[in-house]
Amino acid sequence: MDRFAAGPASCLFLFVNDGSTDGTAHVIRKRLDNRVFLLDLPRNVGKAEAVRTGMLHATRTPPLNGAAWIGYWDADLATPLAEVNSFLRFCQLLEEEQVDSVWGSRVYRLGSSIRRSYLRHLAGRLVATAAGFLLGLPSYDSQCGAKLFRREIVEAAFSEPFISRWLFDVELVMRLKDFHVVEYPLQQWSDIPGSRLRIVTMGLRVIPDLVRIRMKYGRLK
Repeated sequence: MDRFAAGPASCLFLFVNDGSTDGTAHVIRKRLDNRVFLLDLPRNVGKAEAVRTGMLHATRTPPLNGAAWIGYWDADLATPLAEVNSFLRFCQLLEEEQVDSVWGSRVYRLGSSIRRSYLRHLAGRLVATAAGFLLGLPSYDSQCGAKLFRREIVEAAFSEPFISRWLFDVELVMRLKDFHVVEYPLQQWSDIPGSRLRIVTMGLRVIPDLVRIRMKYGRLK
């Protein structure tokens, strides 16, 4: 919680408790103030639906709905909160049409600090390659859990439940094909101890879910 409190001063934080029974909601309630809010779901609905519900709640509930940008960040802060300002500066630097959404991308490059396990990197490339083949998806790293959206497009992106519990980020690309979405190469990202990645289970789900997504949305190109 202290790491969130130290985030950018202009940020408001909405924690979505996905029906946990481990005392998470109790810990958050003790820290609620004019910057920290809680959406306590009565039962576990999975990450995709929890993110969708939280994003819609933020657009419809004051004071959260006054924000120009609304996004979701993995709670383990593998992507530091300092990147929020970097995202916004990146959008301002682009001289093209207005950016509608900016997504973190874990690209290995000079000057960056991307510390990702080999298995996580392999899983990411598996998803990106399969999504590119089946859907024509141009994204290098659609699965990174750090994304910002202009408030005006949140309904278009999140109003409908997702097909896939695992690849909802891929669905977002398909839903936003008529908007200007860009990827921002992160300065810093680190695997957090305790984060789960079941690469075998994920591998068995990727192709069937991508096929279902293609049946609904078609290909981008």
